[in-house]
Amino acid sequence: MTTTLPRVNFLGVIAGILALVSIPLPWWGITATGFGSSTSSMWGFFGGPSHNPDINNASGFSNTITTYSPIILALVLLSTALAIAGSFTPRVRILAGSLVTSVAALVGYAELIGYTASNNCQGTGCITQPTGSETIFGVTRTWGFQQGFYIFTAATILVLVGMVFHQTLTKHRSKGATSNQKA
Repeated sequence: MTTTLPRVNFLGVIAGILALVSIPLPWWGITATGFGSSTSSMWGFFGGPSHNPDINNASGFSNTITTYSPIILALVLLSTALAIAGSFTPRVRILAGSLVTSVAALVGYAELIGYTASNNCQGTGCITQPTGSETIFGVTRTWGFQQGFYIFTAATILVLVGMVFHQTLTKHRSKGATSNQKA
């Protein structure tokens, strides 16, 4: 009597967990340091700072990010669900869907930040690109993607690696064949 034991693509499960971990963390932010002090403003899926003196047109900047972040959050949650669900099936299609939604979330968020930065620049000395740094009168201002974005990027890479090894990781073995190999 032989039965099949399901195999799990642990890379997809880990990717799903990493994606969940990235959700409450900031995905983009600004840090200003100088004269012995430091301040930072971070944005994630659950809002950002209400006032930021480091950004020209700060309220417009924050409003744009918080208005469109739920779309990215929905993609992240869908990607997470697909990564975990796809890890328990021998078919690679569900993991492929996770990869597509993960890439869409990453590209979408980068485009959102780029669009927000370029559209909310009014005058001189404002941020016009998603990442960068500048020093003015001894104060250094650095802006760019933060740990949430990078953790989700790592989750996306894990989904890709999990897809490559999916057939090997989820190959079903019969219980009798497993017992015979040990003997």
